[in-house]
Amino acid sequence: MIYASLVYRDYKKNSLFETGAGENSGEFYLPYRQLRELFAVHGIELNTPDVNLGRTVAFELHINCRRQNPAARAYVYLYENPLIRPLNRNREALGRYAKWFTWDECLMDDARAVRVFYPNKIEAGDFAGPEARHLFCVLIASNKALAVQDGRSQYQERVKIINWYEKYSPNDFYLYGAGWDRPPALPGKWGRICNQFQKFLSRLRLSPSPFKTWQGRVENKMEILQKARFCIAHENCRDLPGYITEKLFDCFRAGCVPVYIGPKEIHNYIPSECFIDGRKFQTPGEMDAFLRLINDEKYQDYQRSIKDFLISKNARLFSQSYFAEVVVQATIADLSRNR
Repeated sequence: MIYASLVYRDYKKNSLFETGAGENSGEFYLPYRQLRELFAVHGIELNTPDVNLGRTVAFELHINCRRQNPAARAYVYLYENPLIRPLNRNREALGRYAKWFTWDECLMDDARAVRVFYPNKIEAGDFAGPEARHLFCVLIASNKALAVQDGRSQYQERVKIINWYEKYSPNDFYLYGAGWDRPPALPGKWGRICNQFQKFLSRLRLSPSPFKTWQGRVENKMEILQKARFCIAHENCRDLPGYITEKLFDCFRAGCVPVYIGPKEIHNYIPSECFIDGRKFQTPGEMDAFLRLINDEKYQDYQRSIKDFLISKNARLFSQSYFAEVVVQATIADLSRNR
């Protein structure tokens, strides 16, 4: 048996591969379980590092670039975007890895870069029609901000939409996620200090949530999206080439029509008929007016386009199975060349 280590945060005892591990009802870490299963087919046992103590490890697979030098030949999956984790675009730090598995178009000029998109669960079942969707517009996200000031951040743009609905149409908007029992998180170094203070105050329960549309945390995101007509599904940061995450695909799986802002080239990957391009609106009011003009017939057109895309070969590029296949094949090929 060949042993390998998957290094991510402080996960131990192979808990990373267990059903339900991680955020989003456990779905965030499903790709890692698929990786482990596919490596096993090739005689490689993928474990968290503690399980491999005392064993000879053939390679390490890191989730996000790390500062520590690996103990064996190493590969990295650059999951987080570089505005949140700058190390993921640091060429010097990336130099310790034999292969970079990444969606980041800005790294594709290096021979070590292997293109993989963010892995999603691709399903195309029967969607509830518009008549069954009593939540007009939802936003499901945590109350966060970037550690730096950057115009590509969408955290503050979400807050603008929240504030508009709070003022003009609170009964048609539903806010879900962690941290909205306190004021909006602020970006930058000073913002981090303020955010920590607000977290402290929220634990003391000195005041109610400043957001009357806040519905609390979410145990099952899909249950909410299956009841929602529209979802504000902006990426955390816009204009990052190739950065397309679960925010879009979770809506697709639920048959919910997303209002989306992400990479500029999104139309090269996802048909325009599957989502509403949030870039076309100058204000939240313009967006709301557009959504209200979408009748049931038009809404069903969106749903048909979404289903057609999900069953197409183009959707497979964003699937968990494709992600696992690319990582495993490229890793094994590299190991074979460097024996």
